[in-house]
Amino acid sequence: MRFNEMSLGDGAGTSLLKVFHSSKVKTGKRAFWEHHHTACELSTICSGAGRYTVSGKEYAFHEGDVFLFGSHEVHCITDISPEFPFDLLNIQFEPRILWGGNGTFGVKLLQIFFHRSNLFENRIQRDNPATKQIRDKIFSLEKELAERKFGYEIKAKTLLFDMLLSLSRDYGYIDATGNREPVSADVLNQLEHAANFMDENLEQEITLEEIAKHAAMNKTYFSTMFKRFNGISPWDYITIKRVEKAVALIKTTSLSKLEIAQRCGFNSSSNFYKAFHKVTGHSPGEI
Repeated sequence: MRFNEMSLGDGAGTSLLKVFHSSKVKTGKRAFWEHHHTACELSTICSGAGRYTVSGKEYAFHEGDVFLFGSHEVHCITDISPEFPFDLLNIQFEPRILWGGNGTFGVKLLQIFFHRSNLFENRIQRDNPATKQIRDKIFSLEKELAERKFGYEIKAKTLLFDMLLSLSRDYGYIDATGNREPVSADVLNQLEHAANFMDENLEQEITLEEIAKHAAMNKTYFSTMFKRFNGISPWDYITIKRVEKAVALIKTTSLSKLEIAQRCGFNSSSNFYKAFHKVTGHSPGEI
């Protein structure tokens, strides 16, 4: 499998947006394996055909298709046709890129993930004219991160926001019923502060009480608000980030698995292996 990754960070070492190609993968039917991540995904099939499985539902795909997944949705490609070369262009982005940075206007875009209508499907409508425009913008975003011209960070975020806005207004995918409780910029800033604390202390034994304290909230309210704006619980977030750090260490160092586990905040090898398999679908030795 080939990965060609480019990323956009928050200035503090956390990658908020990644763009990468997945290609040169083994064709044929593949077993469904759960993998979890903190990011949402927007992707397009550059070439090839096959099937995606999402929460028990299957989607056939071919060149030109566009898919959208929330951070809470477990999905897996379970079949790749040997007839054509396979190439998937994937954008992964933390929900925080929508609501962080002292602003609330991006919060509305979260509705495409958490307040969907019964019309929504993970494979975006093929016959909607807006789908081609979204696909073109996915390629434009990749180009911005590749060329890194002046203001590319602004342009990349603008393209992402524009695509999510189109998905929210041009497809009938948003559930317009119900009351959306407003949120203040202060609450979002507190959540961002807590997320930064978690990112910076993955190797430490941190408690929910400590994290909530950095958000100036009680534990229950913090957990509720964090999941509301990230799609996953604080503990799931920490576990996934720790495993992602472990994957990076496995690929770039010669450290033993025990040393890696300790550097990533796991207090035992058994906990490390269990979390690693839950997040990636593999054991550390298979990476």
